[in-house]
Amino acid sequence: MKIIEAEQAKYLIKSLQHHPSPYIIFDKSNGVEWLNNSAQYIFSLQIDESISIGNISSINKNSVKNEIASSFDTDIEVKLRNIEFYLRTRIHEIPFDTNSSFFLIEALANSEDALDALKETISCLENDRISMAFQKQVDLETGKIVGVESLLRLLDEKGNIISNDKLIPLVEGEHLFSLVVLASLKKLKEFFSFANKNNIKGFTTYLNVSAYTVMQDNFTKLILNFVKENGLEKDQLGLEITETAELEDRNKAAFAFETLKENGVPLALDDFGAGYSSLSYLRDLPISLIKLDKNFANTIDLSDTKELIKFVVNISNNLKLDMLVEGIETLEQKNEFMHLGCKRGQGYFFHRPEFLETFIENNNE
Repeated sequence: MKIIEAEQAKYLIKSLQHHPSPYIIFDKSNGVEWLNNSAQYIFSLQIDESISIGNISSINKNSVKNEIASSFDTDIEVKLRNIEFYLRTRIHEIPFDTNSSFFLIEALANSEDALDALKETISCLENDRISMAFQKQVDLETGKIVGVESLLRLLDEKGNIISNDKLIPLVEGEHLFSLVVLASLKKLKEFFSFANKNNIKGFTTYLNVSAYTVMQDNFTKLILNFVKENGLEKDQLGLEITETAELEDRNKAAFAFETLKENGVPLALDDFGAGYSSLSYLRDLPISLIKLDKNFANTIDLSDTKELIKFVVNISNNLKLDMLVEGIETLEQKNEFMHLGCKRGQGYFFHRPEFLETFIENNNE
């Protein structure tokens, strides 16, 4: 086999420069040395701008002992101009000489749409084009607030809401650590500050997270730090896990959620009946609340739907779980769900999502 000469290496360099996946070369001593075109694109970097990696130097890796590179997946802390976020990557530790090596960092985005979504999401975070809307959840019989769902809203340059379906599944679906978790918690901090100041308590405010996000190593730590730093009481913050994908490691997820539950952060299973493994999730995860998918409200007149609802109600009662119906828009739907044994609901019939300013105004009246 012919060894590649230095002159021929230019073809490899050019290939990596134009590779569709974002690549960063990181030297342990000097930091970020090089980014390919794709990485420069998603970070919107100009010639005179820089990017730094916050935690890669602390990775405890032995020096490469042979001529074969070692690879491992991890989330790295990226510092870009005025923002910081975590990015899921695959790191290749490449031997340089007998005593040193460097890191080739690969962001795990394998499609052009994912790159565009990542670039847009970073732009929203950096330019503070992110907001949070809040929708009340109520007791169907009394109308009392039993919970609040926080709903992420990303805005385009004109201030219009970008559909979450356009960005979030692509960002998270490519195994990129959710860039919006820290920004979402920042918005939630404002909400809890208002709620605590006005003694508005007695219910759980839920943050939506995907199955992908849950699996990241820093996730549990981020949530528990938020609870501690904001002095939140037990059950004041909860998590809604969306079934956008199958959990890769059910045992790891169960351990993470059990840790959160023990520290007063309950878990709700969102879109129940429309995802991948709802029933096995109930068996394997420490779930406190089932949220029935809004499609059941849309088809409540069908006899099959009614039988399925009765089935879920029975499961909830037997497992001693709370249950909530999403998407209720009419009085008739509300009454039918109550007749079938449902006790909690959410939807436009009760409350439309409001941004914090409007939510505050309506709750100060």
